[in-house]
Amino acid sequence: MRRAIALALSGLFVAPALAAAQPLAARLAEVVREADLGERVGVAVTELASGQEVYALHGDLPLNPASNQKLVTAAAALLELGPDFTMPTGLHGRVEGGVVADLVLRGYGDPSLRASDLVQLAEALEDRGVRRVARLWVDASYFDDEVLPPAFEQQPGEMAAFRAAGGAVAVERASYVLRVVPRDVGSAPRVRFAAPGYFEVDNGMTTTPEGAPNVIASQRALDDGRVALRLRGSVPAGILGVGYRRRVEDPRVHAAYALAAALERAGIRGRRAVNAGAPPGGLPLLASRDSATLAQLLHRVGKWSDNFVAEMILKVLGAERQRPGTSAGGVTVLQDVLTRAGVTPGAATFVNGSGLFDGNLIAARHLVALLRYVYQQPAIRSEYLAHLAVGGSEGTLRRRLRDLPAPRIVRAKTGTLNDVIALSGYVLGPDAGGGMAFSVLVNGARGRQGRARALCDDVARVLAEALHDE
Repeated sequence: MRRAIALALSGLFVAPALAAAQPLAARLAEVVREADLGERVGVAVTELASGQEVYALHGDLPLNPASNQKLVTAAAALLELGPDFTMPTGLHGRVEGGVVADLVLRGYGDPSLRASDLVQLAEALEDRGVRRVARLWVDASYFDDEVLPPAFEQQPGEMAAFRAAGGAVAVERASYVLRVVPRDVGSAPRVRFAAPGYFEVDNGMTTTPEGAPNVIASQRALDDGRVALRLRGSVPAGILGVGYRRRVEDPRVHAAYALAAALERAGIRGRRAVNAGAPPGGLPLLASRDSATLAQLLHRVGKWSDNFVAEMILKVLGAERQRPGTSAGGVTVLQDVLTRAGVTPGAATFVNGSGLFDGNLIAARHLVALLRYVYQQPAIRSEYLAHLAVGGSEGTLRRRLRDLPAPRIVRAKTGTLNDVIALSGYVLGPDAGGGMAFSVLVNGARGRQGRARALCDDVARVLAEALHDE
């Protein structure tokens, strides 16, 4: 390892090329002091090879990590399930004379299931000679019935897809695209969905000669799990159409209607009544698909901070220990992994897997301990590093940290809430095994988000300059 991080004076690592051989810890303290963000700031930096702490400020103070919570979820998933773990989805039924009386869609928490995947499954049924399906069922018993993740109730009126519910069977990320296409001037525009039977639509919109799209949509849950959608406003005749992605109310019911649409597209007839309750058991598997590997799915979590994938994986963690899977069961796994990383049991508080809203609390020093622990696991190290955003290059850091002394050396997870800014991850050194794990958690950032984000980047930048000094 280069002398820039190997030399120590008074227990502090020194970067000789920094101004007047200024100790690295002193330089970090300076950038934190200049940021002037108050007392609810936690910073910790540890050398990966030795485990020696380089710098800490309020290192043991539990703070809201925002989406840095996903670092814990991803670590637990890779450690407990393995990078090659997949989630199957299958169609079960008995074919008699080309007819399936009861068709069951059974899933195991695949967060990447698309409507097009259901079409492929339906086409596989057609290939087996299925011509008619009478009744549809969804078996989501791999998870419990609590479709809304913990803490998501803190923003009850939010219909955006980032606050999506979850289920063991969930199609299109438990969301839908409302597509509005203009028709003749004065008439109601056409409304399209991937699962039209799921919606009860009151379309009071108008096609206008000109102007900007003005789509006003309100939705409410119906007793049968479907959605009543009230549309008002207008779209101009001269556009191709507009689309809006929104969350569904019950992913399981939505999946059933998405399957009904897939069967219709595959040319399979029948009334296809959607049934609630426990599906019939003992039916053979007719068609199935597997998700991408866990390592591939985690790219959405680390690089793009995907809340839906994180919460689905949390429940899978719980389900693989005890079924049905619960968020609380997944949190137990997170706590166990943190303990294995050397953190005192109970030092952190977790309620969900994404870090959305309030409830999760962890200290910067404890995140760094987890980061170093994962780095020491050769079976998952490369996958964990690969799932993170890359400074100046990929994911949520693609437009940040472009002025580093070497490319792709910062691998980290961003975190953003109204009152929280965070950045935790790795600054990789020029030598194998060299580098540092760091965490910056800023709470009380409301109105000062830009300054807090600059502090996060400055900490990573100082470490990069120290590690890559010639």
